[in-house]
Amino acid sequence: MAVKQILSNCKILYGNDSVTIGLRREEIIRDYFHGEIPEVTVLDSPGNYDLYRSYLEGQSLFAVKTAVVMENPFFIKRPPKDKKEENEFNGFINILKELTPDILAIFTVDGALDKRTKASKTLLSVCGSEECSLLAPREGASVMARMLMDCGKRVEPEARAYMEEVIGSWETISRPFLQTECDKIVLMAGNRTGISKKLLEYALPEYMDQGIFKFTDALIAKNASAVMENTDHVFTDVSETIKNLGFISAKFRKIKILKEMQRNHAPLPQIQKAAGVTNQWAWKNLEKDARFVSEEDAEWMLLNIFEYHWGIREGSAQTVKELLLRYCMRK
Repeated sequence: MAVKQILSNCKILYGNDSVTIGLRREEIIRDYFHGEIPEVTVLDSPGNYDLYRSYLEGQSLFAVKTAVVMENPFFIKRPPKDKKEENEFNGFINILKELTPDILAIFTVDGALDKRTKASKTLLSVCGSEECSLLAPREGASVMARMLMDCGKRVEPEARAYMEEVIGSWETISRPFLQTECDKIVLMAGNRTGISKKLLEYALPEYMDQGIFKFTDALIAKNASAVMENTDHVFTDVSETIKNLGFISAKFRKIKILKEMQRNHAPLPQIQKAAGVTNQWAWKNLEKDARFVSEEDAEWMLLNIFEYHWGIREGSAQTVKELLLRYCMRK
């Protein structure tokens, strides 16, 4: 049985987080050459074997330290079309195996890497690989908490619930973005070990929009005057409208789950799991909100938010203000 020989100077970076791929590419180049950044050649997609060979073999002739980055190489997404192309691929793999230590080869792939294909399997048999993908919203708070823990900080329960609620409403989350925010939080915390909810509210006002929290509280209480007064300040443009309606949808969906499962006498742990509530502080907040919202109210809101989005696509949407006022007027 052949033993895989993973090359130290050949890497594959893949995934849907282009920012992380770019940062890791720079880190790998810097670490491999011990901080001395050499000439970097970037070969755009789709490329071809002659182009790749000319840069990899050409550089080795002159023994010049260099990094060759091949973006979305054509052979990753499709199999060889004939025997000639298959032989060219095998020849290219042999070139990689014979690279001098002065040359670092990096492949970057946007999106998933199909590890079932022959090309991927062969490439992975000689190259190290890393996945650089965006985090799922449900993972964001845990990752941020671990980052803070690595810096010697402990996230207090109330602050953890705040992180879960807000980060869980985001559509996309990048690790570099979370790391940047964590670095800022650590600086603001100073010598304090504990990270409180209050500190997070001050540290992340731009991204963790406090306005939507107070606005949602007023909406749940059906405080029509407060909702009408603040709608234009919260729903400022298309992106904010999508994000904040997503937050409101998530809140009402949890209430709907809670009400429906309680009506069917489901065990408490099962309800908490279905609602995605992981700590006692968040659970108490959900129970508090649910006292103001009936199951019919929650269902009405979810349905009407869906109809609002559908109306936008059809060109006949009511305004957000009209939608929210109609909810506040429900008895």
